[in-house]
Amino acid sequence: MDIEGVSKCEGYYIIKYLGHGACGVVKLGKKGHELVAIKFLNINNEKERAKIQIHQIQEVCILQKLFDHQRIIKLITYRDNLTYKKKNGQIVYKIGMILELGEKGSMNSYLNVLQRFDEKTSRFYFRQLMTALIYMKKHNICHLDLKPDNIVFDSDFNLKIAGFGISKEANGLINDFFGGTEYYMAPELLGRIAYDGSKVDVFAAAQILFKMITGQFAFNNCKEQLYNLIKQNDYAQFWNIQNKQHQTLFPQGFPDDFKDLINRMFDPDFNRRITPEECLQHPWTMGVEANLYQIQEQFNSEIEKIDQLLEEQKKKYKHDKQQRMELEIESTTNSQQQQSYKSGNSQKKNPMINKKRQIMKKFKFTFENRVLKRSLPTKMIDEILIYDDPQNLFCSIIDHFDKCGKIINIHETKYKLNVNIMENDQEKQEMLIELKNLEDDKLRVEVLNLGDDFIKFNEEIQKLKQSIQQQRDEVPIQQQ
Repeated sequence: MDIEGVSKCEGYYIIKYLGHGACGVVKLGKKGHELVAIKFLNINNEKERAKIQIHQIQEVCILQKLFDHQRIIKLITYRDNLTYKKKNGQIVYKIGMILELGEKGSMNSYLNVLQRFDEKTSRFYFRQLMTALIYMKKHNICHLDLKPDNIVFDSDFNLKIAGFGISKEANGLINDFFGGTEYYMAPELLGRIAYDGSKVDVFAAAQILFKMITGQFAFNNCKEQLYNLIKQNDYAQFWNIQNKQHQTLFPQGFPDDFKDLINRMFDPDFNRRITPEECLQHPWTMGVEANLYQIQEQFNSEIEKIDQLLEEQKKKYKHDKQQRMELEIESTTNSQQQQSYKSGNSQKKNPMINKKRQIMKKFKFTFENRVLKRSLPTKMIDEILIYDDPQNLFCSIIDHFDKCGKIINIHETKYKLNVNIMENDQEKQEMLIELKNLEDDKLRVEVLNLGDDFIKFNEEIQKLKQSIQQQRDEVPIQQQ
């Protein structure tokens, strides 16, 4: 039995927001005693969909190959049609992955709350990170986006690497991808030089280690002086600046063995740059590390602050998402207004502009990620064929069924919706409607009968035809 007012995906109740990235949002799912992370992907257009799906297929293959390592997050399932039931009962289908949960959250959350880790704790996590990179290297896999956001802690506060969205499997140098996160990008990526993916991960790991030790990045972007000093191999000047910036933390300056490790991990020539195996055997890494009990005692005391931080991030994410949606609606409206102006018509004469905007706001959807599928020419009984703008026609159909029935689901990536016509609180007719494109920009409204009453179904088809024609008659021809 479903819990009222709680969203559900593939049998997992959606408990709370966990975080988000460029491609989507991650939420906590629960089924019985099982907890998982569900990563939903945001697709804005068809070009972006193809690109993201390629990355996701790569990510799935990579996670399957790395399944046995305890320091790498495990994939449970991936589908492009995860069934998602919203709080209001509406069912939508999402592209996403169900993953093993990093129960204690991301390393980034703890760094935000604690500011930095002590040297022994940093060494503990650095050793775990290098162990995972060595395993990945043996499988010819590189992450390419290592950062604290993509490192999570399990229930015991052991480290696990996540976020393999742009990872690659390569036996040799890579010359077909130069992306990543700027704070962590090695010089060869920026120079678009064929590179060793494992060495790119070592460079990013140096930035992570520096952040754990100091609470700050070794450099903030790839254009500032500190990064240029790294590229020029001028470590004397680099550490002179770092010692001044972190004088309170290290009154005598950074330890020599730490500086040597960072220098070798940041080496601008990746052929000279230290390997994960060498990092693990470095004198600094071989020093005294914290034990897990000490880390658990310290980190468990910060859980409440972490949850509060996540709640603030969730609110910001929702606010930003709403703003993006409003901007898109505004952009769509302005574009239509400009087209009306060019044709010598004012917005006041075009009621469809305001109606479209109202419908998009009411049902909280956009056209940014929608694809108009093609339909083969056929002769269907009572088919609806029309020349019109697909967005306007789709909104007209939604408006019609909103007035006379109940819209169950507006699909996220198609011009498609499910409706359940109600009469005296009784279900009258269930239908699936999809708008498709024919040759010469003609549109077909395909309606599928999901009920048993064909007489009522035909009645609803006629009503829909009349409604579409009536709404078109209300708009001047030049503006259609």
